[in-house]
Amino acid sequence: MDSTANPFRVELFVRSLCPEDATQQQHYVLDRLQALEDAGRIEELSILIWGRRIEPQLAQRTAKGRHLLERLSMFEQWERDSDASLDAFDWQHPVTNMVSDESVNVITLPTLALAEYADGALQHVAPCTRDGTVHRVADRVSHLADTTDSTDELEHERTVV
Repeated sequence: MDSTANPFRVELFVRSLCPEDATQQQHYVLDRLQALEDAGRIEELSILIWGRRIEPQLAQRTAKGRHLLERLSMFEQWERDSDASLDAFDWQHPVTNMVSDESVNVITLPTLALAEYADGALQHVAPCTRDGTVHRVADRVSHLADTTDSTDELEHERTVV
């Protein structure tokens, strides 16, 4: 595939061990994104599995944990730069261990999140609220399908003309 035609790269973050209704939504989104990738409508799809929460100090000790923390840091920067709100991410809150009574700060993660990249730059994170509008992951997948349709139409018009 010519990556200049549809330079979208997508990362889908999926929480493991979810309630059935959330799992059905995860499958729906994953199927749609894989179909877009298979059709050459997005350049690359990465699927990352995460849990319900992440404890940053512990995550720093593993390569996968550091990778996830880097992504979360990028999301926070995008949130500040784009004047969006990533309310589905509960960034830092204390959780107390019932056995040791020790408290640690954790980040609670949504059941499903999507990061969109164009030309290597983070363009959008879902779920988010921006300009008073909630952008769910499924909304963004539809937007990606529509955007790649528009790109395909422009390419077709250039070829025909």
